[in-house]
Amino acid sequence: MLSARLLDATPISDGWWLIRLAWHAHELPAIGQWLWLTVQDRRVCLPIRDVHGGEGWVAGILPAADISQPLHAGQSVSVSTPQGEPARAKSNHPRIIVGEDHGIAPALALAERDEHPIRLVIVGGQHGIPGRLVPSRFYIDALADCAIAGVSALESLGIASRIALNDERPGVFTGSPSQLLCRYLSEISPTQRASLELLAITPWGRLDGIARGLTQDLAALTWLQLPARGER
Repeated sequence: MLSARLLDATPISDGWWLIRLAWHAHELPAIGQWLWLTVQDRRVCLPIRDVHGGEGWVAGILPAADISQPLHAGQSVSVSTPQGEPARAKSNHPRIIVGEDHGIAPALALAERDEHPIRLVIVGGQHGIPGRLVPSRFYIDALADCAIAGVSALESLGIASRIALNDERPGVFTGSPSQLLCRYLSEISPTQRASLELLAITPWGRLDGIARGLTQDLAALTWLQLPARGER
């Protein structure tokens, strides 16, 4: 483990925290990877959302469930070396990006930076959304009866998105992101499915029941699995 200092610890939407760490290690992490972060005697998975090698920092977002007490800038923490693999697409096909729970922030970061066409971004889970939800200006016929809210930051970039949460909210699909993904894919044609690539970032095992079918039906599947909260 490496010693590090919190440069920023700011509460944001739905109880999530923006965590920015000083980073001077030789190996820079990338989106899709994560760090084991030990703070307040707890070890949690911090997926990477932003990296700035020149200024020497990395950032991620954690749900309130991972924070037992308020954090503050200047606080000392311990971090691991980068874990997992960077997120890399396998094709030039239009993409669906899915982020669940700890995978939400890196999924949003990928969508904001992707130079290839993005058909849809689906995010959500059990911890809410670290961002503002708005009525989407993008009509999606396959989901018109169950999900009409999107993420404001993506809407401003011209990217269609939909939300799936365990709790009921206006315009939001009640259920998991994988269930909403299946709903969408089941409503489009086999030819349309075969033209799409899926890039998903989720806690471990969340797509186990559908991964084989996704591999068969889609042009490509990249599934990055994050550790379950508290896993050692």
